[in-house]
Amino acid sequence: MRKSVIATVAIIVLGLIASLVWQFTHPLPPAFPTDRGLVKLFYAHRQTFETLAQMADKDAMIASRDTDESLPVARSEYSRLLSQIDSRIVFAFDPWRTTKFWCAGVGCAICPGWFKGIAHLTAVPDRVGQIVHNLDKDPGHDGVYLVPIESDWYVIYQRDDYDRTGSY
Repeated sequence: MRKSVIATVAIIVLGLIASLVWQFTHPLPPAFPTDRGLVKLFYAHRQTFETLAQMADKDAMIASRDTDESLPVARSEYSRLLSQIDSRIVFAFDPWRTTKFWCAGVGCAICPGWFKGIAHLTAVPDRVGQIVHNLDKDPGHDGVYLVPIESDWYVIYQRDDYDRTGSY
C-alpha cells in the first residue's frame, strides 16, 4: 500500500515538473493563432470591432479598466457584441486608450504567460510595443509586439515573465 502511494506521488511530481519544463521551453501551444487568421477575423467582423473600440475609447475616460465598477450597466453590450465575433475572446481596455481583443493565451499570476490577438491603439504604437513584420512564432523575449493591419489596428502579442530570472 505504501509503495503505491509513493509511486502515485512520484508520478504526480514528475508530471508537474514536466509541465513546468514544457511551459518554460515552449511558450506557444499548437493552437497558436496565425497573423493571417487574426487579420481574416478582423476583416470578417470589422464593424463589430470598430464599435467595441469606440465604446472602450469612451469608457476609458470614466473607468480605469474594462472591469471597473463605474462602467454603465448598458455596457453589457460588450458581451453581446463579442459573442457576434467569438465568445471566447477576452476583451480589455486601459486608460491609455488601448483596446485589446485576446484570442489566445496562457498564463497565471505566478507563472509566465503570453497572449495574442487584435488591438486598437490610439496611442503611438512605439509607446505600446515593438513593431514587427510577423508574429507567427514566438519573438523570443518578453514584451509587447505589434504587426500593423491598417490605420490604428494591429495584431498584438504580449509575452511576460519568460525572461525573468530567480524563483517565483
